Amino acid sequence: MGKQIIAASAVRNAIAAQAAFAKTGATPRGAFAVRAQAGMGDINSLIQGINASFSEFKAKNNERVDGIAADVEAIMAGMDKMAVQMAGGVGNTKAMGADTDEAQPVHASTGLRGSQIGAFYRQRAQASAGGAFGPRANFGIADFIRGAAGMSGVSEGVRAALSEGVGTDGGYAVPDVVMPTILDAMVSASAVLAAGASILPLGAAKSVTIPAVDQLPKPAWRNENDPLATGGPTFRPVTATPRSLAIVVPISRELLADAVDMDRAVRQALAQAFAKAFDRAALVGSGTAPEPLGLYGMTNVQKIKQTGSAFAYADMLAAYQAQLDADAPAPTSIIMAPRTLTGLAGLVDTLGQPLNAPALLDGVVRRPSTGVPTNLGDGANESLAFIGSFNTVQFVMRENFNVRLLPELPGSNGQLAFIAHARFDVVANYPQAITVIEGVKS
Repeated sequence: MGKQIIAASAVRNAIAAQAAFAKTGATPRGAFAVRAQAGMGDINSLIQGINASFSEFKAKNNERVDGIAADVEAIMAGMDKMAVQMAGGVGNTKAMGADTDEAQPVHASTGLRGSQIGAFYRQRAQASAGGAFGPRANFGIADFIRGAAGMSGVSEGVRAALSEGVGTDGGYAVPDVVMPTILDAMVSASAVLAAGASILPLGAAKSVTIPAVDQLPKPAWRNENDPLATGGPTFRPVTATPRSLAIVVPISRELLADAVDMDRAVRQALAQAFAKAFDRAALVGSGTAPEPLGLYGMTNVQKIKQTGSAFAYADMLAAYQAQLDADAPAPTSIIMAPRTLTGLAGLVDTLGQPLNAPALLDGVVRRPSTGVPTNLGDGANESLAFIGSFNTVQFVMRENFNVRLLPELPGSNGQLAFIAHARFDVVANYPQAITVIEGVKS
């Protein structure tokens, strides 16, 4: 039989005729059966046609998907670049993630704030990883630790990073790609960063000198040809020397291999640990090497004493006035120990009703931090409260956070351990903008 091309309607008619014959025994008019036959050449031709059509479809759609990916990547890169550029122009920079969404005032320190911090490191990571959609830009810290531990199922990006990140001690240094996620989580966990402090990334230099405003210049009226009045010293240099901070984190090999959402858990643990360490150093660091000097020990940071038997709004008002009397900007945040915050919220009037804060303090955000000590004073039961404009404070960082997996130790019960490492110092370029309330009791 020669080749035939049969329409779908003819096939349906043939099937209906067979059904009628089986039921009635009568042979209806029309086709009783249909058969089509083709040679191997026709089949090969058909397959080649299908392959050609599929290839054309794939090429068109790949081009479209690649175009969309490129557009999205360009948008993301542009947003990150904009955020980083905004960080350099303090006078017209918005405090992304800080106290307000208004332009930063002239006394604010330069550097990265809020979402600008993650954007800076994300932009740098994407540049080295082949873009936001490159294989080396799409893995988390838990994925990297699994790869370093020799576990199966790791991505191409992890393998590439492992091949380039072997350390002299046999560990592995995690690349830039995980830095933004840790920093983004850390910003919300750190009271000092959330209050508006900036991060100033430092290049290869071991230290940097930053000018601090020690005293405002004092203008004076003068008659013609009279000598000019000279104000006191206005500026002084502050040298920031980043110090090393390290955290050792043990983790079960089985948990690392089997747990769902491990990346979030590791990221949260690191972010909160670093946030607490940053807050404590920025607030009460001793300044004795290797610990940075915190605000409490800095020259020209003002100090007043709590007046009553328990911390109250009156103490906040006294600190507010102390700053205004020193020609410092009005406070925007107060950082205190959690017990101080809850004690303040629990204050009541003579009728047992909660006390409302005075309207003057409405713009002062109350922030708790476990980095504030509660064991000071003769009775080892006193604390501190830091009130001020924290956008005058900088964390000067010399390098990325660095995460390194340690070799498994004998007798460690199969546990892995990794070190999270950072190098930073704390600077206040306008110390009068911060007031410390001492002798705080709740």
